[in-house]
Amino acid sequence: GEFGLIARLDAALPDEVRRSTALELGIGDDAAIWRPSPGASVVITTDSLVEEIHFRLDWTDWASLGHKALAVNVSDLAAMGADPKLAVVTLGLRGSERLADLVALYTGMGDVARRYGVAIAGGDIVRSPFGLALHITALGELLGEARLTRSGARPGDIIGVTGTLGASAAGMRLLADASALRQAATADLLVQAHLRPEPRVLLGRVLREHGASAAMDLSDGLMGDLPKILAASNVSAEIDLRAIPVAAAVRALFPEQWLTFATRGGEDYELLFTVPEDRWAAMCEALADVGGQAQAVGRISPVEAMPSITVIGMDGVAREEKPGAFDHFAPGD
Repeated sequence: GEFGLIARLDAALPDEVRRSTALELGIGDDAAIWRPSPGASVVITTDSLVEEIHFRLDWTDWASLGHKALAVNVSDLAAMGADPKLAVVTLGLRGSERLADLVALYTGMGDVARRYGVAIAGGDIVRSPFGLALHITALGELLGEARLTRSGARPGDIIGVTGTLGASAAGMRLLADASALRQAATADLLVQAHLRPEPRVLLGRVLREHGASAAMDLSDGLMGDLPKILAASNVSAEIDLRAIPVAAAVRALFPEQWLTFATRGGEDYELLFTVPEDRWAAMCEALADVGGQAQAVGRISPVEAMPSITVIGMDGVAREEKPGAFDHFAPGD
């Protein structure tokens, strides 16, 4: 039954995830009670993963699905420069799932929660006859006055990205493609980038503490997410495609598609940010100090009629680029 399942899933979580000093009351009551740190602002995000929209069960194992479900929520907190603290999980189940699979789901979720200091405080289980669905709400804290939002970019700011782009889209293509490419030595790294993204929590904190003017995580691709910063900040941008950091494995396996994967593929969950030029060098040094890296890919420019993106292509020629990303409600999707 439902209550027995809740008990089994609770038991699958590490002790430090089920209990924290700030969590006065967790799983098992009508609601959780959490005590934020004194003076902290609370940051709240929610995200959903729905079968056949965000994942396919023939492409992922259950532990990886649990990992990704929580990681994408933690990534939203990272993009705000927040410290993750708490999550509640709602499962929509057909009713035919095996207990061992659901335990594996929570084991994967619990591993992410343990590594990023998140307490799983409760949630709900409901019937979902048309497919598996995971809905997570996550909370974090901000101490001090500095904030990372989408609306702070200013003309002259450098546009940067952490890490490399395109690995997740390449991994998804490998999952969909049964050709010999799937046997390449580097293929598994790309598949894991898609199935088990890592939220950049520490890097988000560095961005906030060292004066980034705007930031967000890259869930919809560079050309899908950058326009959101431009619209919120009422600015335009110039992007140099030659500067975009792309993993060597993506270039090697997909010589004709790597640029599309890097700019429009999505689900890399790296951080896209802007920073005043005079703070760029110090920002890169601070990121390197914690094992991160950043690459300048463009610059913010003044808006004219409306926010726009000018792209310098691989041929060095500048042209206006049409934004693009996955839209759940676009015709034909």
